[in-house]
Amino acid sequence: MKYFKTTYITFLIILSSIACYGQKTYLDSVSVEIEGKIELGMSIYDYSDLVHSVENDLKNLHDILKGNQDIPEPPYSISYKPNKKLSIKQSGPAERIIWKNGKQTRYQFNNKCEILSDKYQLHIEYNEIESLVSADLIEKLKEVIDTTSTIQGRFSKIYNYSFIEGNLVHNKQLDEQVGKTDMLFIKGGVGASLIKNQPVIDLAAEIGLGFGKKGILKNQFYLSYTPLFDFVDNSTIDLNHFVNLGYRYNLSKNKNDSNWLGLELGYLVSQEGDLFNEDTFKIGVNWEVGKYISISPQLYVSKELTYPAVRVGFGF
Repeated sequence: MKYFKTTYITFLIILSSIACYGQKTYLDSVSVEIEGKIELGMSIYDYSDLVHSVENDLKNLHDILKGNQDIPEPPYSISYKPNKKLSIKQSGPAERIIWKNGKQTRYQFNNKCEILSDKYQLHIEYNEIESLVSADLIEKLKEVIDTTSTIQGRFSKIYNYSFIEGNLVHNKQLDEQVGKTDMLFIKGGVGASLIKNQPVIDLAAEIGLGFGKKGILKNQFYLSYTPLFDFVDNSTIDLNHFVNLGYRYNLSKNKNDSNWLGLELGYLVSQEGDLFNEDTFKIGVNWEVGKYISISPQLYVSKELTYPAVRVGFGF
């Protein structure tokens, strides 16, 4: 029995050190053609307050460029990091488009502008500076963002739009699915609990499935195995094993700032000592207060007793 416990604990420590594995997170993107005068592509990192951010960034860009004497002769490219830096440099010969979306066409854009924000990346191709600094461009881009943000769908896509005589047209036949955020994950961690006013240490090994929406991981279903170490005295440790089934939901709309809240149900499959009665169930609410820290108020239920507990967990 002692050998089994030592081997098992070693296995858990090795397992918990394995990094969580999954597919690369893809973001929604849009491709827009405006009356044959402007073409833009946008990658979206964060939908929250996106319209306001884009509007402010473009207005600031317009204020910098309007009447600026440092704009060179075409072709040139502009790189703008909002509130940080704007640079302009002359570029090579303009690209001529002769075929697109299965049709022959003939047009070219001499100049390019790239806006690099924490929430998005925007690439604009145009000929006249007046097209870039117009209020009409801001209004059309806001309309595209509003339309895209309301499209229901779990997977990230490249959405294709065009403006024809001032009206927004969604070219759905050209949309592309570019990636999923679904993933198989393995996690591990340690925890400290207060149960019946006694400190208890545990290890946790977890395997599960995660499902995403709009490039953000939103739902996790998992199965975990948790041994709890009850230090009775300096020479005795009682080891109790729980098998748990859990679910988490990510309340955040930012892929880089998760906020997980979930429910976990557990059952005592192996019992030692008198900390737990046989046939003990556990109900817990899990809240991840940071990337690697969680707090879980818990309730242990058996035929004889029902009592509360609290656990603080640290993930690897």
